[in-house]
Amino acid sequence: MTITFEGKYGLSLGGFPCIRGYATLRDIARVSSADPAYQRELTPEHVDEIKRYFEAGEYLFFPEIILATALDVDYEKTGAPEDDPLQMVMRGQKFTSNANDLRITPRTSRYDISVPDGERLFKRIDGNHRLSALEALNDEKYDRFVAPFCIILFSKTDAARNEKALFHNINSKARKLTSEESLRGIIDDEDGFPDEVLNLQFGAEYLLCRQLGARLNFDYLPHLRAVFGKVSGARECYRTTLIQSLQDLHGQFARLGFGDMPDAEALFTAIRAVNDIYSDERLQNSRAQGLFAAFVFWQLRPGANHGQISQFTNWVLRTHQYELGSINAADLIKIFEKIAESRKRQIFISMSFAEETKQNFDAIKDAIDDLNRERHLGIRLHEIRVDQFDTGYSYEINQEILDLIENSGLMIADLSGGNKNVHHEIGYLMGLNRGRGLRNENFLLIHNEAVGKPAVDIGFNLAGIKQLRTKDTNTLRELVKKQISIFYGLSGA
Repeated sequence: MTITFEGKYGLSLGGFPCIRGYATLRDIARVSSADPAYQRELTPEHVDEIKRYFEAGEYLFFPEIILATALDVDYEKTGAPEDDPLQMVMRGQKFTSNANDLRITPRTSRYDISVPDGERLFKRIDGNHRLSALEALNDEKYDRFVAPFCIILFSKTDAARNEKALFHNINSKARKLTSEESLRGIIDDEDGFPDEVLNLQFGAEYLLCRQLGARLNFDYLPHLRAVFGKVSGARECYRTTLIQSLQDLHGQFARLGFGDMPDAEALFTAIRAVNDIYSDERLQNSRAQGLFAAFVFWQLRPGANHGQISQFTNWVLRTHQYELGSINAADLIKIFEKIAESRKRQIFISMSFAEETKQNFDAIKDAIDDLNRERHLGIRLHEIRVDQFDTGYSYEINQEILDLIENSGLMIADLSGGNKNVHHEIGYLMGLNRGRGLRNENFLLIHNEAVGKPAVDIGFNLAGIKQLRTKDTNTLRELVKKQISIFYGLSGA
């Protein structure tokens, strides 16, 4: 059994003999394959996008699929032609390969090219993703889909070289339609693509892009001009930036099980907040869409607080992420999630860092080091004291302290000596807990009578809260170690 393709014969601009016609996508897929020597690696996202395009069925159109085949001959076997096979075809003579049974038959007004069923004698120069998506669907209802094809004929000796050269030219020489140009024709045409059609046929991100685009006034969002291509020397890209960012957000909400995407009003509020963050001169020059999307995500992430957003901002600035020209939002978010997870193992030490209280800090640090060594923790516990914390950039020390408290998993507050700042920091964490509806279980109050007197050091507002009171440093170390172990669920591990 053979599969036959009918088409018109002619020479291309460069003199390559071609047969052009129409055939079902199924037949084209059945007799063709991608050559890994030059064909682009299939991306699941692109294949899935084309599958959805097939299934939607509306506005279905494909450009010409370009294939290539070598006219192979085995001159050691019987049936070999006496002349060059390519020259035979160009003169209008019939050709039958004695190597793979490929047949080319000139007719009165067309050429027939026949391939044994099951043999993939055609190489895919352009159209591999389209054909691969069809194969992945594996559904008979798509067998009727017809597409134009162009089969380029090569001699056996130069087929591989010609295939690679044409593949390169097709994919690099022509100026492709940019995403912004493509999106403008759809999103801005409210008559041709009303809201309900835009949402149904293209997705919720397209509708949200239209709704948000109408509200993006860069006189009021001046710090986002670069990322949206609204600066001198840049191409406008606000639709592209919005669509990609909304798709990034959708992916993250789906990954984390957050449910439906926020509406246009919530998104616009988040964008305005990001504009305020981008008032930092280092961010204003960033055109990285992925960085913008990550900032929007942290504005919209359910449960996110000011401290987490501030921590993310500080990390981006400290690690110079804003200098990257291209950033993958999903990767950036996941990296910071790991950092945030590590922060939960961060223990904020609130105390007077004076010589007389040094023994208390040493006891706390020794207790933490013991647990790390004994429990072999994947994410180690680590203490942080503000007097040794260096962000590497200028900051308001009071705000930095509050952010560290907010993002640490546990606070250990040493009341020895009656330092007023310690009482203030405890009060701040208690206020956070109350605002979040949490019990005051994420701080540990300690006092060492070898350093101070409880009646003098501990304010009346803390007198009713459980404290670890000791009279020597060794006991303090063991009690702190036990309480940290209980808090982090390490007891019996």
